[in-house]
Amino acid sequence: MTLNQQGQAEIEPRSKEVISSFGGSVRATTGLGTGQLTRSGITLNQFWFFAAVAKHLNMTRASEELRVSQPSISQQLKQLEDHYGSKLYRRLSKGVEITEAGQLFLHNIAPILEQVAKLETGFNPSTPKIMREVLKVGGTFSASAELLPACLARLQQRHPKADLEFRTGRSEHLERVVLSSAMDLAVIAQPAYSEELISEPLRIESVILFVPAKHRLAKMARLKLSDVVAEPFIIRGGKGISGVTEKAVKQLRDQGFEIKVGLRCEDPTAVKAAVRNRMGVGVAFEDTVKAEVKTGEFKILKVPGVKLSGESFVIYSKTRSLSPLAQEFLELLRGARTKDSLDACSKSSNRSIAPLFNAEARSNSSSRSIAALGST
Repeated sequence: MTLNQQGQAEIEPRSKEVISSFGGSVRATTGLGTGQLTRSGITLNQFWFFAAVAKHLNMTRASEELRVSQPSISQQLKQLEDHYGSKLYRRLSKGVEITEAGQLFLHNIAPILEQVAKLETGFNPSTPKIMREVLKVGGTFSASAELLPACLARLQQRHPKADLEFRTGRSEHLERVVLSSAMDLAVIAQPAYSEELISEPLRIESVILFVPAKHRLAKMARLKLSDVVAEPFIIRGGKGISGVTEKAVKQLRDQGFEIKVGLRCEDPTAVKAAVRNRMGVGVAFEDTVKAEVKTGEFKILKVPGVKLSGESFVIYSKTRSLSPLAQEFLELLRGARTKDSLDACSKSSNRSIAPLFNAEARSNSSSRSIAALGST
């Protein structure tokens, strides 16, 4: 190995370590660099110049990086050599070679340059951190089937770098999560109980009766309510579920219908599984079975005079301001309303079940109908 190769092998790792810690570039210092560090007039700029030459082993490349002319670099390095009385480098036909004395000198000035770089970094104003936009939303099973995913997809197109979180659960659980500030807003099937939350009427959700496509009721040309209630109902209800379906069934019984509830389920997935196994007529929000209806697995029962529906509400804090992203999402939800939904929401009371029988049904007992089975 030649002296030049040995010098480069020993110096370049160290010089790269020193220089790379400064962001990969060597530059002449300003302010501090013009002051004298010793009475002899040695400056920090001279240290930087020598470190750059040792890094590149080439005057031209050091000059380009420092943006200083080669004669200026040569002059500064000569002053260093004169001051210390040692030959720090020697010119070759192609490049520069660092002498043993130069290697030792580089080793000693490296900590000084590191400290200067830290000082300069410490006094530079820090770049403000860009906070990622975050949105946390939730919805009941009906809202999670179609409405919320569609609105989230539109929001993602507008804000591709935003962090979006989405949960599905029961109304009571979602209300608690919004109250705890762990969620920005949620769409639920009833107004919030807490006075600390705003309950904004959102939409009237269609509730349907459905059976497997090959069920006997699916093949009947004209259904009567008596045909449907002859089958067990598969509904959402039971412990921990405060939907109004249970109350609607009770009112049906009070009106003289023999209603048999074959199964109470915690969520629409269980309702669909029970219907799939022919345990009875399913009751669910239309959005939750759209996919199966589209593929032909289930069929919605159309009973003359029967209209089933339930309200949905968007809830958010009264005291905690929505982030710009959450406010934009709220506007997307509002845009999903229809005129009929707004009219119906404004007429309905906050916690009531719509009358179970419409005027036509009351005037004709043979065509009794449900006005609203309610939301779950």
